[in-house]
Amino acid sequence: MDIRYLFGEENMIINKCVEQGIYVISILALEKNHKPLKSTELSSILYVSDSYLKKILRKLVLANLIVSNAGKDGGFILARNIKDITVYDVYSALEGEECEIKTSGIGRRIFVDDELFTKSEAAVTSSFQKANKAFSDVLKKITFADLVQKQNAKNGLVKFEDLAKSVIN
Repeated sequence: MDIRYLFGEENMIINKCVEQGIYVISILALEKNHKPLKSTELSSILYVSDSYLKKILRKLVLANLIVSNAGKDGGFILARNIKDITVYDVYSALEGEECEIKTSGIGRRIFVDDELFTKSEAAVTSSFQKANKAFSDVLKKITFADLVQKQNAKNGLVKFEDLAKSVIN
């Protein structure tokens, strides 16, 4: 489900894999001379297991957000220009585009007036659907050119490969 709230808390929870996917795209956008980065380098930079990150990377490849090049000098690079990649692209690649809003039906066991319950449940479901659409619409407007500043990504700013080596050692 797109909108995740913990009862008793006011914060929205961003799925860990979505957050890591956002950073993968940002890192690849800012890599000096856009050199390919291996999954082991990315996992070191993000402090996550390589096997876990490979699952995220695979989904980003399938969504045509990044490209995997095999070989000694291979690794991952962006598949598209950062102005053409939105936060929603990453989100939908990792969470899925369709979000079905449905209730468990617990209210049917509580409320006797079935017609009132049905109308109330429909109103709540409709509200969540509208919120979900608004959430998606906002994410579709945020490009990675906005996040990393296009001029910073032109030739890259950081040699993340060196950073990854320092983390590993």
